[in-house]
Amino acid sequence: MKTAGVIAEFDPFHNGHAFFLRRVRELTSADFIIALMSGDFTQRGNAAVAGKKLRTETALLNGADVVIGLPVQYSTASAELFAMGGVAILDALQCVDVLCFGTEESDIGKLKKTAEILGHETVEYKEKLTSLLKKGMNYPAARMQALKETMPALEDAEGMEDILAGPNNILALEYLKAINKLGSNMDTVNIKREAVDHNAPDTCGVYSSGGNIRQMLQRKRSLDAVKDYLPENTLSLLKEHWEKDFPVFDDDMSSLMRYRLLVENEDSLRQYADMNEDLARRVVNKRAEFEDVTQFTGLLKTKNLTYTRISRALLHTMLSVKRDEMEQYATAGYAGYARVLGFRAGASKLIDIMRAESKIPVITRTADHRKLPEGPFRDMFEADLRAADIYHSIVKDVYGTDMVHDISAPAYTAEYGSLCYHVL
Repeated sequence: MKTAGVIAEFDPFHNGHAFFLRRVRELTSADFIIALMSGDFTQRGNAAVAGKKLRTETALLNGADVVIGLPVQYSTASAELFAMGGVAILDALQCVDVLCFGTEESDIGKLKKTAEILGHETVEYKEKLTSLLKKGMNYPAARMQALKETMPALEDAEGMEDILAGPNNILALEYLKAINKLGSNMDTVNIKREAVDHNAPDTCGVYSSGGNIRQMLQRKRSLDAVKDYLPENTLSLLKEHWEKDFPVFDDDMSSLMRYRLLVENEDSLRQYADMNEDLARRVVNKRAEFEDVTQFTGLLKTKNLTYTRISRALLHTMLSVKRDEMEQYATAGYAGYARVLGFRAGASKLIDIMRAESKIPVITRTADHRKLPEGPFRDMFEADLRAADIYHSIVKDVYGTDMVHDISAPAYTAEYGSLCYHVL
């Protein structure tokens, strides 16, 4: 039996995701696909446009056999920690044979070589990188310049620069670095991104980037605007949830965010992940000008602080994701549990194998997190539950839908044609 793993957001699930999962099955001949999926908040530093249960269903309808939740501390982190947390969880399951990911670069050999170089950063490189960032250079440009200056013998620097320019490549490199660091036996397969680029504003036939779909949903407030880019089963499901608990946009967090920023000071802000001294000072100095999340994030942007970095820092403040907690997870090995969000009926055999082989607890009933030992990963699970409550609170504010706490939400079984699946 062969199992492939993918790490994704699926926000929302679109035709490009369906194509990706089909290619995973074709290229790996996998019997099962495990999708490790972000929860209610994402790496962009935003609330997910569709909640995790809705996205779990769409993933199961379109090729995933098991969906596992990526804890909010990883799902909202930088590429390095996002990848490290995800790879560590999949590796700890001890049943994933191959990790699959999308890339702009087709040659996996080039990606592996680049990951090897980036995984052995010298002191000189780190000092040069820090110096360039302090001068106001953005991170991608500073990293490439630091590599060129500290590794003059670097072969094919131009080729590496092309690789580092691709957002999917960047995440793929972090997956490869994590595999190397963990000494994982998982094989890797990359699938070249086709049709449209990551977050590109254009479309190609039935394909559009997730970022473009989210923007069209927000601008036109209609599913008809994006129906051509979604699988039919996904479109049907989203229609059932339309203006009940979907869609959710950045500025729907504004009231909660404004309150949280008003009760913090410079010192307290610096404890949150991705929040540095300069950004904390800017937040305090400009918070009286807060209108909404989008406007305020743009107001805080500087030459050396990207929009996404600021978004993550603000979100971590709202969710109380602290820097020292992230360090504790790293010290403890990154992977503390695997929370199953849903699975196809035909994948129950894989669930049994996971329970038997996994190095970490496999949790299929939310309340069972109380069986986790006291420590960082018990705290991680409880923080994930609080994040879910915050998301449901946002949904209630926008649509008036009653809050359903993860800890008490009932599991349910659904059918679509001959496909039967369970959402936990």
